[in-house]
Amino acid sequence: MRIAYITAQVPWGRGETFIIEEMLAVRKAGAGLVIIPRNPTKEVFHKEAQSLLEDAVWLPLVSPRMIGTFLLSLLARLHSWKVLIAVVRYSRSWQILVKNLVVIPKGMYVARFLKKKGVEHIHAHWGSTTATMAYVASQLTGISWSLTLHRWDISENNMLREKVKTAEFVRCISEHGKKELLKIIGEEYKEKIRVVHLGVKVAENAAEFPEVKKLFTIVAPANLLEVKGHKYLIEACSSLIEVGIKNFQCILYGEGSLRTELENLIKGKKLDDYIKIPGAIPHERLIKMYQNHDVDLVVLPSINTDKGEHEGIPVALMEAMAHGIPVISTNTGGIPELISNGAGIIVEEKSPKQLAKAIISVAKNEDLKRGFSRKGYLKIRSEFNIEKNVKSLLGLIQE
Repeated sequence: MRIAYITAQVPWGRGETFIIEEMLAVRKAGAGLVIIPRNPTKEVFHKEAQSLLEDAVWLPLVSPRMIGTFLLSLLARLHSWKVLIAVVRYSRSWQILVKNLVVIPKGMYVARFLKKKGVEHIHAHWGSTTATMAYVASQLTGISWSLTLHRWDISENNMLREKVKTAEFVRCISEHGKKELLKIIGEEYKEKIRVVHLGVKVAENAAEFPEVKKLFTIVAPANLLEVKGHKYLIEACSSLIEVGIKNFQCILYGEGSLRTELENLIKGKKLDDYIKIPGAIPHERLIKMYQNHDVDLVVLPSINTDKGEHEGIPVALMEAMAHGIPVISTNTGGIPELISNGAGIIVEEKSPKQLAKAIISVAKNEDLKRGFSRKGYLKIRSEFNIEKNVKSLLGLIQE
């Protein structure tokens, strides 16, 4: 079976590493791939993505040829007008409409390409404009389609009811996301909505620890965005210093709009010697750090923002747990689905004091650390194993 994946940028760009892992597992399971990113960069940042290039098609977001195809399609096919009118009708705000109109020419151009390539199913990651591209291509070709919804793309509500109506199925990555989606679109298409977790590779013997290192290393692998709550981790680190705990380092791996603000906060609290922001890290390097046990603890202090943003189930936590690294996070979004029942430590959001207390408990108690490591590892192996979850996804597609 040949499946087209519509992504934001992957296999190019620096994000969406979880989609890279998923597509590799889909291909390993025997499915053929055609990968079309919405607006790819020229950069291949992650080593694992290199092997996907043979299945990927680099196309700009907009080109004269796409505009020409779009105009010819409107002149030659009444159905193209119906698709355009549907997009205009179901885009609930002018901002969403503008975003959708930008990708329609590419969606129409891609439709012809997918037909020629013998694609049997289209799957889009994200419910926003990537799904709009997939929707357009499906409507024009009759090729079945589906989409994976994550977190912000649910609350944005870009034509979600229409997309759910026309898709063969909709995958949510968490029960929390499914409930949020049903609040938006109602119960009519409830049977189409399935929860299939994202997955990660599970390491062998991941919970076997080497000797305790002298410097306790905390890592927060997350883009520097408000929803990730980095400032509360910085404040927690300040609390560690205040109670005399100085034998640690904290590394914030990621890029984003809050970089300057976070750097100023670190400087203001005189934590330059303890907290570093080296930028994005290639995925394979981060995994190697986990394999070598160069990381003692992964912390993701996520929050619910005033705009309604929250986490899904973060792959950043899954990957650490899959290598026996203990994790601390908050009771937001779908996170409790991942680290409840002793698989990790859950603290209240926006609480540096609770965060600091949890960090101290792991740093000071080796038995406790090993207990969280073991339970977290077993949780990933049983519920978030990428091969198992891709098998479930392919089963839905093949239905």
